[in-house]
Amino acid sequence: MLTAIAITASFSYFGIWTIVNYPNFLTITLGLGLIAAGFMILFFLIKFIFATNKTDTSEFIEVTQEEQPELFAMIHQLVNEIKTDFPQKVFLTYNVNASVFYNSSFWSMFFPVRKNLQIGVGLINSLTNQELRAILAHEFGHFSQRSMKVGSYVYNVNNVIFNMLYNNESLRKMHENIAGLSSYLALPLYISIFSINGIQKILQKLYDYININYLALSREMEFHADEIAANVAGSKAMADSLQRLSFANHSLESVISFYEKNHNQNWLPKDIYENQQVVNLFLAKKNNYEINNGFPMVPLDAESKYNKSKLNIENQWQSHPSTQDRIRAIAKMDIQVDYNNQSPAIELLKNKDNLFQKIKNHLFVNLNHQGPIKQLDTLEFQQNFVKDFEKNDFDEMYNDFYFFINPIIEDFSKLDYHAEPISISELFSDHNRDLSFDLNSLLNDKQTLTDIKNKTYKIKSFDYDGVKYKSSDANQILKSVEIEIQAKQAQINEINTKSFETFYSLADNDLTKSQLKKKYEVMKEMEACFENRIQFYYDLTQRYAFVYEQIEYTEIISHLMKNKSLETRLKTEISTLLSNSDLTVEIAKDTLDGLTRFVNNDLVYFEGSAYHDDNLNLLFTAIHQYYYMTFRAYFLHKYNLLNFQKDLYRAS
Repeated sequence: MLTAIAITASFSYFGIWTIVNYPNFLTITLGLGLIAAGFMILFFLIKFIFATNKTDTSEFIEVTQEEQPELFAMIHQLVNEIKTDFPQKVFLTYNVNASVFYNSSFWSMFFPVRKNLQIGVGLINSLTNQELRAILAHEFGHFSQRSMKVGSYVYNVNNVIFNMLYNNESLRKMHENIAGLSSYLALPLYISIFSINGIQKILQKLYDYININYLALSREMEFHADEIAANVAGSKAMADSLQRLSFANHSLESVISFYEKNHNQNWLPKDIYENQQVVNLFLAKKNNYEINNGFPMVPLDAESKYNKSKLNIENQWQSHPSTQDRIRAIAKMDIQVDYNNQSPAIELLKNKDNLFQKIKNHLFVNLNHQGPIKQLDTLEFQQNFVKDFEKNDFDEMYNDFYFFINPIIEDFSKLDYHAEPISISELFSDHNRDLSFDLNSLLNDKQTLTDIKNKTYKIKSFDYDGVKYKSSDANQILKSVEIEIQAKQAQINEINTKSFETFYSLADNDLTKSQLKKKYEVMKEMEACFENRIQFYYDLTQRYAFVYEQIEYTEIISHLMKNKSLETRLKTEISTLLSNSDLTVEIAKDTLDGLTRFVNNDLVYFEGSAYHDDNLNLLFTAIHQYYYMTFRAYFLHKYNLLNFQKDLYRAS
């Protein structure tokens, strides 16, 4: 700021001096340009420093002590026990989350700011009373941290730097308007642009430096807040709640997704949080989790069940430590407390019907239902959710072997069509399932190591299989990973072969045998062209990106002409996909009608000086539906193939 003021004063002095001592049109113009250039630099630096950054609370529901006395009683008790400040305001939201937030400005770096507390009803619904105490104690732990002041500084610095780097449209327009008055004015203004570009380069370096250091502090603050929570509510309550959060969030998002996908049925929940509990218990049963007091006990390794990666890279940009690291730290404390209320935390809330109605109105306001609404009770939701879930889940007999792996036969000529069947428990054993998880993790590791090798992912070191390596060693590790991938892929191919031979032997007639083989052949064909279709989708999005840019009319017409062949191919591909009745039965009628219009008509997207928005909407809907239908058609064929095999096994 001091430098900017000095530059502005200098430019203004020399501008005025030039005008006073050499008065003519040229010097007056140049002098005014110098003054404008100085003030532009000052404006650039100061504009964002005094801006106020407010959290958008339009989707939050503010509650008071009169409305929620029991929740506020818990908050008062925790505030007194932790010896911190009571929140300025308390808000409820729909989600599975709790957080501290405050409106921040330049002055908040120097004066105390009252903090607000946000609590998700989805979170309250997923915890016992004791576990909610632990989560809220964690948040009040942040209230008590003096290092939160550092957060206020960094938050403001981040916003200022980000806006200086990326939010300069008004400055650009000001420069264009002033420069447009005279070419003599433009010359000194380029000095300001040059100066601002230099400032931005410095800020980019500072942005990384500030944030990497602050995020390291932030991770330590999380451990500290966890320790406060464990001392207040006990280690077990804090650990159990942390382990359940991701699971409970997935359940709630699954409920919301169910109603969004089925909006044509005009369904809405009578009680969305009873629906969340239904999904919690359903998924817990699917995963063989223990149920305690009506709550799933999610194991520590649940999130890493499918991830067998040996690659470990320290993420300097994480604001929180991993859940596993936090739980291990909490477990080491092993703090026991006398008070332990295991009743559902949702019982704390009063006037739940009114509260849940407000949340429901917010969540589903954009579904545009046509006709009368059907409110699903808990049993109706459960029946329909399970039915919908099973349409997207492979039978338990496969033991998640095909979660990442596809039933592909590499060479049909090498099959033994008279082989003896192998037991299902041997084919899809835990060992073979873990083999499929290993292969998927190795493929992911290969991609990451390739990025490190090519310096796309810029790091100094990484751990692989417990050993620390420099980034320059990535190519060496990559070669060993590729060898391991080949070995495990060969094992997977052998299991797929034995699987086909087993189910082929279970077929009791030639027609069924032929149908099974045909399904495998189609699966292989779909596998071969899948990547090509996805690449085609990415090409489409790139080639039509010009629609969102400001370009000359002639360029728009030129782009559309060049893309005509792509549009023709897209219509052909969509026509093929629409011939799949298993796929089209799942697509909403209005979407199908739009796709049919796109395929059957020669649409004009630009005419004269304007786009035809309706036709453009049809085009972009077709592009995005093509992506969805490609994935869905692939999944449905895999699903039908595995179900066909399941029926053969059950009938044998």
